[in-house]
Amino acid sequence: MATTAHVALVGAIEDMARAQRETGAWLARTLECGRGGLALARVLQRGPRQVSELAHLLRVDVSVASRQVAALADAGLVAREVAQEDRRVRTVVLTDAGQALVARSAEAAITLASDIFAGWTDDEIDAAAAQFRKVAAAVTAHNSALSAHSSPAPLHPEREIA
Repeated sequence: MATTAHVALVGAIEDMARAQRETGAWLARTLECGRGGLALARVLQRGPRQVSELAHLLRVDVSVASRQVAALADAGLVAREVAQEDRRVRTVVLTDAGQALVARSAEAAITLASDIFAGWTDDEIDAAAAQFRKVAAAVTAHNSALSAHSSPAPLHPEREIA
């Protein structure tokens, strides 16, 4: 049963999502890189990935991830490599320019956070970070459970063949 607290939490999450989109858009403009490409580059800083892995981690369709990889490759920020052990496998890696972009992105994000939260104590910042992680973990766990126990509804159930 939903309570007033649940309604307030949903509103706060929506407010945070809007603020995050605005901040992401500002950061992307500042770094002259699309938001999707920037997110992809940040994932790749943890190591090479296949496009399907990138799509899963970013929670986008493989075709979206593939287009983002192509745009970053055209900009010289990533390279596609063929795995030596299985030549059918293609991985995406950051180039030196891509690594520099990720470093600039991290620096800009830290500077921005320092400006935004200048009036907060370290304890307040730590408490906020812990709550954000708790919320994200709860939502991720719930979504994972839903995905594991259900299949998507057919687009046209009246056309299904028994």
